[in-house]
Amino acid sequence: MYCVDPRQWSRDDVHSWLRQMSLRFNMAHGDVDTTRFMMNGRALCLMNADMFLYRVPRGGDKLHDDFQRRLLSAVMLTCD
Repeated sequence: MYCVDPRQWSRDDVHSWLRQMSLRFNMAHGDVDTTRFMMNGRALCLMNADMFLYRVPRGGDKLHDDFQRRLLSAVMLTCD
């Protein structure tokens, strides 16, 4: 299972999150191609909504929204 802070995710953590999200959002098999996300969490932080949609046309917006919520939560937890 991946770390709470997406900025610290490994490539495997990113792939695990993608698999979990595809199940959570009932995406069809093949909608999320993990080979299009050969990156760690820090690289994923640099992606905007259009970049998610480019990689996952049916559901990239949901992935982006979920990732941004996780990122914001992690940042809020680390603030004094």
